[in-house]
Amino acid sequence: MIFQQIRSATAIVTFGGSRFLIDPWLAPKDSCPPIPGSANSTLRCPIHELPMPVEDILKVDAVIATHLHFDHFDETAMQAIPKEMPIFAQDETDAETLRGNGFADVRVLKYGGVDFNGTTLFKTDCIHGQSGEIGRLYENLPIRREACGVVMRSPKEAKTLYLAGDTVWCDYVAAAIRDYCPDVIVVNAARARVAPFGPIIMGLEDIGRVLETAPKATVVASHMDNVGHATLWRRDIRAFATQRGVEARLLIPEDGEAFEF
Repeated sequence: MIFQQIRSATAIVTFGGSRFLIDPWLAPKDSCPPIPGSANSTLRCPIHELPMPVEDILKVDAVIATHLHFDHFDETAMQAIPKEMPIFAQDETDAETLRGNGFADVRVLKYGGVDFNGTTLFKTDCIHGQSGEIGRLYENLPIRREACGVVMRSPKEAKTLYLAGDTVWCDYVAAAIRDYCPDVIVVNAARARVAPFGPIIMGLEDIGRVLETAPKATVVASHMDNVGHATLWRRDIRAFATQRGVEARLLIPEDGEAFEF
Protein backbone atom coordinates (compact mmCIF):
# COMPACT_ATOMS: atom_id res chain seq x y z
CA MET A 1 0.00 0.00 0.00
CA ILE A 2 1.26 3.45 -0.93
CA PHE A 3 -0.43 6.70 0.03
CA GLN A 4 0.77 9.72 -1.94
CA GLN A 5 -0.47 13.15 -0.94
CA ILE A 6 -1.14 15.28 -3.99
CA ARG A 7 -2.80 18.44 -2.67
CA SER A 8 -5.52 19.13 -0.09
CA ALA A 9 -7.73 16.00 -0.02
CA THR A 10 -6.43 14.82 -3.39
CA ALA A 11 -4.25 11.73 -3.14
CA ILE A 12 -3.17 8.66 -5.08
CA VAL A 13 -3.56 5.36 -3.26
CA THR A 14 -1.82 2.29 -4.66
CA PHE A 15 -3.64 -0.69 -3.17
CA GLY A 16 -4.00 -4.33 -4.21
CA GLY A 17 -2.19 -3.66 -7.46
CA SER A 18 -4.45 -0.76 -8.54
CA ARG A 19 -3.94 2.99 -8.41
CA PHE A 20 -6.86 5.07 -7.15
CA LEU A 21 -7.09 8.85 -7.51
CA ILE A 22 -8.97 10.26 -4.52
CA ASP A 23 -11.01 13.48 -4.73
CA PRO A 24 -9.32 15.21 -7.68
CA TRP A 25 -8.96 18.98 -7.21
CA LEU A 26 -6.84 19.89 -10.21
CA ALA A 27 -7.39 23.64 -10.60
CA PRO A 28 -4.38 25.97 -10.87
CA LYS A 29 -3.16 27.85 -7.80
CA ASP A 30 -5.32 30.86 -6.79
CA SER A 31 -8.08 30.00 -9.28
CA CYS A 32 -10.84 29.99 -6.64
CA PRO A 33 -11.97 33.25 -4.97
CA PRO A 34 -11.74 33.83 -1.21
CA ILE A 35 -14.37 32.01 0.86
CA PRO A 36 -16.69 34.45 2.67
CA GLY A 37 -16.78 33.88 6.42
CA SER A 38 -13.49 32.00 6.46
CA ALA A 39 -10.62 32.68 8.82
CA ASN A 40 -8.56 33.77 5.79
CA SER A 41 -11.12 35.92 4.03
CA THR A 42 -8.69 37.33 1.44
CA LEU A 43 -6.92 34.06 0.64
CA ARG A 44 -7.52 32.52 -2.77
CA CYS A 45 -7.18 28.79 -3.24
CA PRO A 46 -5.76 26.32 -3.98
CA ILE A 47 -2.95 27.96 -2.05
CA HIS A 48 -0.28 25.86 -3.81
CA GLU A 49 0.24 24.52 -7.30
CA LEU A 50 -0.02 20.80 -7.93
CA PRO A 51 3.28 19.04 -7.13
CA MET A 52 3.31 17.26 -10.50
CA PRO A 53 1.75 17.57 -13.95
CA VAL A 54 -1.94 16.68 -14.29
CA GLU A 55 -1.09 14.02 -16.88
CA ASP A 56 1.03 12.22 -14.29
CA ILE A 57 -1.69 12.48 -11.65
CA LEU A 58 -4.12 10.85 -14.08
CA LYS A 59 -1.98 7.73 -14.53
CA VAL A 60 -4.42 5.77 -12.39
CA ASP A 61 -6.86 2.89 -12.78
CA ALA A 62 -9.91 4.49 -11.15
CA VAL A 63 -11.15 7.61 -9.35
CA ILE A 64 -12.95 7.73 -6.01
CA ALA A 65 -15.15 10.79 -5.43
CA THR A 66 -16.18 10.97 -1.76
CA HIS A 67 -18.37 13.96 -2.74
CA LEU A 68 -18.42 16.70 -5.35
CA HIS A 69 -17.57 19.89 -3.46
CA PHE A 70 -15.34 22.30 -5.39
CA ASP A 71 -12.18 21.20 -3.56
CA HIS A 72 -12.83 17.48 -4.08
CA PHE A 73 -13.92 17.20 -7.73
CA ASP A 74 -13.65 20.44 -9.62
CA GLU A 75 -14.39 21.59 -13.16
CA THR A 76 -10.75 21.11 -14.16
CA ALA A 77 -11.00 17.46 -13.10
CA MET A 78 -14.31 17.11 -14.93
CA GLN A 79 -12.56 18.18 -18.14
CA ALA A 80 -9.21 16.46 -17.65
CA ILE A 81 -10.19 12.97 -16.49
CA PRO A 82 -10.80 10.60 -19.43
CA LYS A 83 -14.52 9.97 -19.87
CA GLU A 84 -14.02 6.19 -19.88
CA MET A 85 -12.20 6.21 -16.52
CA PRO A 86 -14.00 4.16 -13.84
CA ILE A 87 -15.29 6.53 -11.16
CA PHE A 88 -16.75 5.52 -7.80
CA ALA A 89 -19.37 7.94 -6.42
CA GLN A 90 -20.85 8.09 -2.93
CA ASP A 91 -24.46 7.65 -4.12
CA GLU A 92 -26.76 7.75 -7.14
CA THR A 93 -27.22 11.53 -6.87
CA ASP A 94 -23.51 12.18 -7.36
CA ALA A 95 -23.32 9.38 -9.92
CA GLU A 96 -25.96 11.07 -12.05
CA THR A 97 -24.07 14.37 -11.87
CA LEU A 98 -20.91 12.63 -13.08
CA ARG A 99 -22.79 10.83 -15.86
CA GLY A 100 -24.25 14.18 -16.86
CA ASN A 101 -20.69 15.42 -17.30
CA GLY A 102 -20.01 12.66 -19.80
CA PHE A 103 -18.42 9.93 -17.67
CA ALA A 104 -19.37 6.54 -19.06
CA ASP A 105 -18.27 4.19 -16.25
CA VAL A 106 -19.66 5.57 -12.99
CA ARG A 107 -20.14 3.07 -10.15
CA VAL A 108 -21.71 3.60 -6.73
CA LEU A 109 -19.96 2.72 -3.48
CA LYS A 110 -21.85 0.31 -1.20
CA TYR A 111 -21.75 -0.40 2.52
CA GLY A 112 -21.43 -4.10 1.71
CA GLY A 113 -18.49 -3.42 -0.59
CA VAL A 114 -17.86 -3.21 -4.32
CA ASP A 115 -14.98 -4.94 -6.09
CA PHE A 116 -12.38 -3.36 -8.32
CA ASN A 117 -9.68 -5.68 -9.67
CA GLY A 118 -9.66 -7.70 -6.44
CA THR A 119 -9.77 -4.73 -4.07
CA THR A 120 -13.00 -4.30 -2.11
CA LEU A 121 -14.17 -0.76 -1.45
CA PHE A 122 -16.57 -0.30 1.48
CA LYS A 123 -18.57 2.90 1.88
CA THR A 124 -18.57 4.51 5.33
CA ASP A 125 -20.62 7.43 6.59
CA CYS A 126 -19.53 10.96 7.51
CA ILE A 127 -20.91 13.92 9.38
CA HIS A 128 -19.69 16.89 7.36
CA GLY A 129 -20.14 19.37 10.21
CA GLN A 130 -21.53 18.64 13.67
CA SER A 131 -23.33 21.87 14.60
CA GLY A 132 -27.12 21.72 14.60
CA GLU A 133 -27.34 24.70 12.23
CA ILE A 134 -24.66 23.52 9.82
CA GLY A 135 -27.36 22.58 7.32
CA ARG A 136 -27.97 26.29 6.72
CA LEU A 137 -24.40 26.65 5.47
CA TYR A 138 -24.97 24.10 2.73
CA GLU A 139 -28.41 25.48 1.90
CA ASN A 140 -26.99 28.99 1.54
CA LEU A 141 -24.18 27.98 -0.83
CA PRO A 142 -26.13 25.80 -2.08
CA ILE A 143 -24.31 22.47 -2.11
CA ARG A 144 -24.98 19.00 -0.75
CA ARG A 145 -23.88 18.21 2.78
CA GLU A 146 -23.49 14.47 2.14
CA ALA A 147 -20.01 12.96 1.94
CA CYS A 148 -18.59 9.51 2.54
CA GLY A 149 -15.48 7.65 3.58
CA VAL A 150 -13.99 4.49 2.09
CA VAL A 151 -12.34 1.37 3.52
CA MET A 152 -10.04 -0.64 1.25
CA ARG A 153 -9.25 -4.32 1.65
CA SER A 154 -7.47 -6.77 -0.65
CA PRO A 155 -6.01 -10.28 -0.29
CA LYS A 156 -2.87 -8.78 -1.83
CA GLU A 157 -2.48 -6.35 1.08
CA ALA A 158 -1.59 -7.18 4.67
CA LYS A 159 -3.14 -3.94 5.93
CA THR A 160 -6.55 -2.30 5.77
CA LEU A 161 -6.87 1.37 4.76
CA TYR A 162 -9.61 3.72 5.97
CA LEU A 163 -10.10 7.06 4.23
CA ALA A 164 -12.34 8.85 6.72
CA GLY A 165 -13.35 11.59 4.25
CA ASP A 166 -14.82 14.99 5.05
CA THR A 167 -16.13 14.38 8.55
CA VAL A 168 -15.74 15.44 12.13
CA TRP A 169 -15.27 12.81 14.83
CA CYS A 170 -18.60 11.03 15.23
CA ASP A 171 -20.17 7.64 15.88
CA TYR A 172 -19.75 6.74 12.20
CA VAL A 173 -15.98 7.12 12.44
CA ALA A 174 -15.88 5.17 15.70
CA ALA A 175 -17.94 2.40 14.09
CA ALA A 176 -15.66 2.18 11.05
CA ILE A 177 -12.63 1.83 13.31
CA ARG A 178 -14.40 -0.80 15.41
CA ASP A 179 -15.76 -2.81 12.46
CA TYR A 180 -12.77 -2.73 10.10
CA CYS A 181 -9.81 -2.40 12.51
CA PRO A 182 -7.88 -0.31 9.96
CA ASP A 183 -4.10 -0.27 10.09
CA VAL A 184 -3.85 3.09 8.30
CA ILE A 185 -6.41 5.89 8.76
CA VAL A 186 -6.37 9.01 6.59
CA VAL A 187 -8.17 11.96 8.17
CA ASN A 188 -9.05 15.30 6.59
CA ALA A 189 -7.70 17.52 9.32
CA ALA A 190 -7.61 21.24 8.44
CA ARG A 191 -10.56 21.99 10.77
CA ALA A 192 -12.18 23.98 7.98
CA ARG A 193 -15.05 26.22 9.02
CA VAL A 194 -17.11 29.13 7.77
CA ALA A 195 -18.40 31.58 10.40
CA PRO A 196 -20.73 31.46 12.23
CA PHE A 197 -20.85 27.68 11.82
CA GLY A 198 -18.65 25.09 13.46
CA PRO A 199 -15.91 22.94 11.88
CA ILE A 200 -16.88 20.72 8.97
CA ILE A 201 -13.82 18.42 9.11
CA MET A 202 -11.50 17.18 11.83
CA GLY A 203 -9.31 19.24 14.13
CA LEU A 204 -6.83 18.39 16.86
CA GLU A 205 -9.42 17.05 19.30
CA ASP A 206 -10.83 14.79 16.58
CA ILE A 207 -7.38 13.52 15.64
CA GLY A 208 -6.78 12.75 19.31
CA ARG A 209 -9.96 10.67 19.41
CA VAL A 210 -8.87 8.72 16.34
CA LEU A 211 -5.46 8.01 17.86
CA GLU A 212 -7.03 6.87 21.13
CA THR A 213 -9.70 4.71 19.49
CA ALA A 214 -7.25 3.02 17.09
CA PRO A 215 -4.09 2.73 19.24
CA LYS A 216 -2.31 0.41 16.80
CA ALA A 217 -3.10 2.38 13.65
CA THR A 218 -1.00 4.91 11.77
CA VAL A 219 -2.92 8.14 11.16
CA VAL A 220 -2.23 10.35 8.14
CA ALA A 221 -3.29 14.01 8.21
CA SER A 222 -4.58 15.03 4.77
CA HIS A 223 -6.56 18.01 3.36
CA MET A 224 -3.88 20.42 4.64
CA ASP A 225 -2.59 23.88 3.73
CA ASN A 226 -4.65 24.55 0.60
CA VAL A 227 -8.11 25.89 1.50
CA GLY A 228 -8.92 29.37 2.72
CA HIS A 229 -11.40 28.17 5.34
CA ALA A 230 -8.75 26.08 7.11
CA THR A 231 -8.09 26.90 10.76
CA LEU A 232 -5.32 24.31 11.22
CA TRP A 233 -2.11 24.01 9.27
CA ARG A 234 0.58 21.37 9.05
CA ARG A 235 2.71 23.25 11.57
CA ASP A 236 -0.12 23.01 14.12
CA ILE A 237 -0.47 19.26 13.70
CA ARG A 238 3.29 18.77 13.91
CA ALA A 239 3.30 20.66 17.21
CA PHE A 240 0.38 18.53 18.43
CA ALA A 241 2.20 15.31 17.45
CA THR A 242 5.30 16.43 19.33
CA GLN A 243 3.31 17.45 22.39
CA ARG A 244 1.51 14.09 22.47
CA GLY A 245 4.65 12.09 21.63
CA VAL A 246 2.95 10.45 18.62
CA GLU A 247 5.27 11.56 15.82
CA ALA A 248 5.74 7.93 14.73
CA ARG A 249 1.99 7.33 14.48
CA LEU A 250 0.76 10.68 13.13
CA LEU A 251 2.13 11.42 9.67
CA ILE A 252 1.76 14.84 8.03
CA PRO A 253 2.77 14.52 4.37
CA GLU A 254 3.81 17.46 2.25
CA ASP A 255 2.25 17.85 -1.18
CA GLY A 256 3.73 15.16 -3.42
CA GLU A 257 5.10 13.10 -0.52
CA ALA A 258 4.41 9.35 -0.41
CA PHE A 259 4.37 6.79 2.39
CA GLU A 260 4.58 3.04 1.86
CA PHE A 261 2.92 0.73 4.38
